[in-house]
Amino acid sequence: MRVLITTMPAPTHLTPNVPLAWALHNAGHEVRVASHPSMVEHINAAGLTAVPAGENVNIPAAVHATGQDERLERITEALALGTDDADKRGHIRNFVLAAFTLYYSQEPVGAGGQAFADDLIAHARAWRPDLVLWDPLVLASPLAARACGAAHARVLWGLDRMGWLRRRFLDALADPASGVDEDLVRQVMRPTLDRLGQEFDEELLTGQWTVDLMPPRLSATEATGLRTINLRRVPYAGPAVVPDWLSTPPERPRICLTLGASGRTFFQENHGVSIAALLEMLGDLDVEVVATFNSVQLDKAGTVPANVRTVDYIPLGELLPTCSAIIHHGGGGTYAAAAAHKVPQIVIPKHFGDFLDNARYVAERGAGVLVDRETTTMDELKKQILRVLTEPSFQDGAADLYEEALGTPGPAEIVPVLERLAREHRSRSAAVA
Repeated sequence: MRVLITTMPAPTHLTPNVPLAWALHNAGHEVRVASHPSMVEHINAAGLTAVPAGENVNIPAAVHATGQDERLERITEALALGTDDADKRGHIRNFVLAAFTLYYSQEPVGAGGQAFADDLIAHARAWRPDLVLWDPLVLASPLAARACGAAHARVLWGLDRMGWLRRRFLDALADPASGVDEDLVRQVMRPTLDRLGQEFDEELLTGQWTVDLMPPRLSATEATGLRTINLRRVPYAGPAVVPDWLSTPPERPRICLTLGASGRTFFQENHGVSIAALLEMLGDLDVEVVATFNSVQLDKAGTVPANVRTVDYIPLGELLPTCSAIIHHGGGGTYAAAAAHKVPQIVIPKHFGDFLDNARYVAERGAGVLVDRETTTMDELKKQILRVLTEPSFQDGAADLYEEALGTPGPAEIVPVLERLAREHRSRSAAVA
């Protein structure tokens, strides 16, 4: 069959899909990956066929426009999130709803998204994919699938905030006491659907089914009631060259320090932890540190201690087998890489995402510690790092996460499931197209 994968214009949204794309290819299926033009080089570097669509978009501008959109504020308010859900609220308000700003906005900031939708639909009609696997934020994808009669499913790289949002909103809509008496989500989508001659249904938001790359127990904390296929996230970081020094076993415990490919600037003074202070503290420990810092981060680092090696980039899959622990920001890809190599984790989570959820999960499973970056002192952080390095229970917890991942089907194992579901849903979609 023909499979069209879509991704946001961010490499960290592409990489979770690469192992699945290659599993489909190796099973004999034709695979193409569609995104905005800025992603062509990244898609090709993964050995995949790129379909550039629309124009390049300014993601920060879209996020800013999302914050100014009163319609999206009304949707967020209807969710009635409590004060203890501030992180989730920020994630939904500023990032999840940015998908509507990009692909359903009539304002200039959405022009790139509109062009993308038109080009994606045209390509789908010309190439006729049997299955569209889509990034949950690329809301143009199900429109393209419907236009050509293809089956379609979301591939989650994080917790299903859109599915949770929709379930919560519909619950409020059905409750007379909630004060929510109109489907604000449909209203936001209506002008674009009218322009394209399409009708609303829930599949435009949550797919015909969902492929979930998150740990099953963690995903279950926000069950949406949607049909879900669990898939083990196979760490992939793109092409790279292994450095010579990595072949020599470390003489002291090695710690990986990474801030994530998409969030290399979150360790800032106003966020409670600075790179300079962190490195100074690590310099006092009898360890070897490998820090994946770019030039901007190094400018903030001050004097780098003798026991710290800085590299702009190195695949975690190559580095982590030599490490005794990892300090990171809570990203799903970093979590998956640490779990795959049984490495205990010290997580200092970013705001506005599922970073905090990942950190809590690591701590609850005994595979590491969660560090509050706004309240934890360097002395306290040092104590936590030493605990992770010296207490055997953390290694046991890391091994438990590894076993959980192994118990989840891998990309090759779910290909037959995708084939069957595509046949079932394509026949139904073709009748509608």
